Amino acid sequence: MRKKLQRTTSIIRRGASAAVLSLGCAGALAVDLGSNNWSWGKEDTLGAGNLMTAETIKAALEAVEKGEVIELSHDVAMGAPHISPIQTPYVMTMSRTAKNMEKFLSQNMGATNDIGFYLERIEMTTHVSTHIDALGHVTIASEFYNGIPIEDGESDSGLTINGIEKSPPFIARGILIDVAAYKGVESLEAGYPITPADLQGALKKQGMKIPAGSIVFIHTGWGKNFTAQPQHYAHTGPGIGLAASKWLASQKVVAIGADNMALEVVPGEDPKAVFPVHQHLLVKQGIYIIENAKTDELAAKKLYQTTTVMLPTKFRGATGTPLRIIALH
Repeated sequence: MRKKLQRTTSIIRRGASAAVLSLGCAGALAVDLGSNNWSWGKEDTLGAGNLMTAETIKAALEAVEKGEVIELSHDVAMGAPHISPIQTPYVMTMSRTAKNMEKFLSQNMGATNDIGFYLERIEMTTHVSTHIDALGHVTIASEFYNGIPIEDGESDSGLTINGIEKSPPFIARGILIDVAAYKGVESLEAGYPITPADLQGALKKQGMKIPAGSIVFIHTGWGKNFTAQPQHYAHTGPGIGLAASKWLASQKVVAIGADNMALEVVPGEDPKAVFPVHQHLLVKQGIYIIENAKTDELAAKKLYQTTTVMLPTKFRGATGTPLRIIALH
């Protein structure tokens, strides 16, 4: 049994290594990840969430004019894109059915009202469909956000620090940057690295700036493949490059999302750096990452400024959670 487990573990590790290599990974750190922005104290767990205050939340809610609600989340469903074999697929099975429970309740509890009900069991990674990354999702040189050694924050049953339960409820100005429209295309090409100039050009075209404390969504057009070609969607795509992430961080944003699998470009710009944007934003800056956002309706309606509401489920110790996001207009 032990030998079988060891062989299985070895296969998974080899497969994971191959998957990472296919995403643009090889070798050791070879990129400037920028300086640390750990400015909220040694005990801080909110990161850029600290930029949301009573005043900014009140202003965001007061900006709602029509009361229109726009959905920015995909369904969490079987067949959702996942990076194999690093991520396991989402699976839901019915563990209790109405007929079985009707019989059970009648025989064991004396029920005479013919009641039945359903229960399900779900197996998944918390990074499925539209989701948010906790600050503890990624490390640099065995350290979490705020310089905490991983030995002080990990356990077999989840993170003991920087888990998703530490993230705040999000109510903030939502800013859409439609880079696809700026480039004059329906969708950016796979592997296209979005630059600071792209973001600045799109914002200029839209006639706007990014207020501090905002949540930024980037429309690449790649989201059209979420359902049509889920595995192609998952393993490649356009996204922000490291320079773009640094520029966005300089705008003092709370979170950044996009209509793609990783927010950042895949394959990466540097073949020797794996997911450096995640490292810069989550670990260095404490800025939350939203992946697989559904931005098509906002882009189609040219709603570049809305009020974003998102409430992460408090899975204690989890490194992320599926997320329901709405934009209020």
